[in-house]
Amino acid sequence: MVTARDGQQLRAFSDDQGVHRYQVTLADVDPFYLTALLDYEDRWFYYHPGVNPLALCRALWQWLAHGRIISGGSTLSMQVARLLDPHERSIPGKLKQIFRAVQLEWHYSKPEILTLYLNLAPFGGNIEGVEAASRRYFNKPAKSLSINQSALLVVLPQKPSHNRPDRYPERARAMRNKVLRRLADSQLVNAEQLALLSQEPVRLSAPSQPPLAPLLSRRLKRQHPTSHVIRTTLDHDLQQRLSQLLANTKQRLTGKSSAAVLIVDNQHAKVLAYQGSVDFSDDSRFAHVDMIRAVRSPGSTLKPFIYGLGLDLGLIHSQSLMSDIPSDFDGYKPQNLNGRFSGAVSVTKALQHSLNVPAIQLLHRIGAARFEQQLSHAKVALHHQDANLAVGLGGTGIELVELARLYRALASQGQVQDLSFVENDSRHPNPAFSLLSPAASWITFEMLSQLSAPDRVVPSNRRKIAWKTGTSYGYRDFWSVGVSADYTVAVWVGRPDASPVVGYLGATRAAPLMFDVFDLLPADTRPLPRPAQVEPVQICWPGGLARQDTPDSACHTQLTAYTLNGMTPPTMHSQGNFVTEPGWPAELASWQAQNNAPVKQPDHTQIRIAAPRSGQHYYRQQVLAIPLSVSGVGSEQAEAVRWYVNHAPHDSTTLALSEYQGKVVITACVAQQCDQQHIVVHP
Repeated sequence: MVTARDGQQLRAFSDDQGVHRYQVTLADVDPFYLTALLDYEDRWFYYHPGVNPLALCRALWQWLAHGRIISGGSTLSMQVARLLDPHERSIPGKLKQIFRAVQLEWHYSKPEILTLYLNLAPFGGNIEGVEAASRRYFNKPAKSLSINQSALLVVLPQKPSHNRPDRYPERARAMRNKVLRRLADSQLVNAEQLALLSQEPVRLSAPSQPPLAPLLSRRLKRQHPTSHVIRTTLDHDLQQRLSQLLANTKQRLTGKSSAAVLIVDNQHAKVLAYQGSVDFSDDSRFAHVDMIRAVRSPGSTLKPFIYGLGLDLGLIHSQSLMSDIPSDFDGYKPQNLNGRFSGAVSVTKALQHSLNVPAIQLLHRIGAARFEQQLSHAKVALHHQDANLAVGLGGTGIELVELARLYRALASQGQVQDLSFVENDSRHPNPAFSLLSPAASWITFEMLSQLSAPDRVVPSNRRKIAWKTGTSYGYRDFWSVGVSADYTVAVWVGRPDASPVVGYLGATRAAPLMFDVFDLLPADTRPLPRPAQVEPVQICWPGGLARQDTPDSACHTQLTAYTLNGMTPPTMHSQGNFVTEPGWPAELASWQAQNNAPVKQPDHTQIRIAAPRSGQHYYRQQVLAIPLSVSGVGSEQAEAVRWYVNHAPHDSTTLALSEYQGKVVITACVAQQCDQQHIVVHP
């Protein structure tokens, strides 16, 4: 059995023989149950040597008087002996049982023999042991049994199939009341309790919901095949709410599409919720494939760590001038998703808008092998053959759990740790590996946290979230990973069979789900103070140096940058070498001139759909087409806006209503920013 951290069951497994049995100790069982068991089955358990001669004589007399067995006269030790070494119901069989019981008493203590009974007693069907019975019939651990539940489980092993409460509730009730009367005779329950408890029907509460975290449970069961109970780090209530959120999300996904979500407690590196597929019961969506552990292309999600390493190496600060222009890096010619270039951009804008050329410009200077070595030092596994620049844009494979480890480092002073799935798993020490310095991780967090969230309802718990999306080549994988002070949320959406889903983007499909998951979490409590090594410094473009080190005539644009210890490295050429001559990098200046694109101070785009607005209804008999327009973008970015209708690309700024009916989803994106509205079209 796999449980949440509070002991509530997530998923139950049978053993190789198909038996459900969960190992417990005396401390794991309700004390009243133990008292009732001994009173009803074997009052002299702690005093006899395994056999009670008086009980045997009574059983023999009853057999002779009635011609049939009335009571077996078996002690708990004898019952354990029969469970361990079954025998026929005959005099030779009884003698063998007595011999085995004496052997047990010789080799084991009374508590050990009682523990064996608790774990081996039959309770109907393939249920063995009091813990499995309590979970199966009452959906609770044996430590929490009520008086009535204890009485029923005391008597059930006598005739487990004949008195099964889920099949024969009246029989089970009669046998339970028999135990209650015996307990009343022994003054373990009073007369008032007996009257009230005897009137109660047998109330069962078997698990009614499908298993929670079934894919993680399956994985942990394979990793711990000899463990009867595996206590995970998962929060049962959070896992339940996440499962419901994914069930609702499923309705908005295309056929064969799935989703996976991982929630991590940053402070302790523990996994709080794990959903490996959108719906474990839906085989049409490859439900049994665990997409948290699947190796897929990460799209742009590795870019923050390229910039973080660049900060640590002293190559950039947060406002360094980058060149988003057509570039050739030893034969590799990256393009942006929209096929356009922005010219002069800051590091912050390049990261927030997920521009490809600046990221490769920096990775080319760092060296792909060095970048991968840094990830390898932090025990982050990438899946490809040779180090290359394409890794920075998703030309590799990675698991969602590895991305969660990476992003957690941004709120953990740059330290990467393995994530814990099992409580108190002392067999696996969890060392921390340095990926980035505290200063570089804080600056990277700060840059990503300035991104506006998708247009949505204001969450109940406002928090600062650093987040990044990614879309793999061919529109096969859609990612969004966010980190706050206390939590990391990693989301994947796509088709497990790797077929493309045209019209989806990480920003439009995975990011909204990620923010919905953050809404499930309590408010953050930890601060993320700025490290002493981070200094805000006034810098100048195009040189990139501190304002105090730049002549007035060379300070074209003045910005405030976060730096490491006040260092302000100069601007780089597109190929990575520092600019030593005054003025703009030659390649950038040439491109700006050819494209009539004068350098401007970085803006803070926040795209919004101006028309149409959500909730509007249109009737095709009255309106043939409606215009599509946005606000919040500059004139130079208006042409870069990408439109999607019902998640499919739309090349026009006019929407012909004749092609649609019912609810219509309209999305507009520029760079990494997107907005979405919903309208209703009637005949």
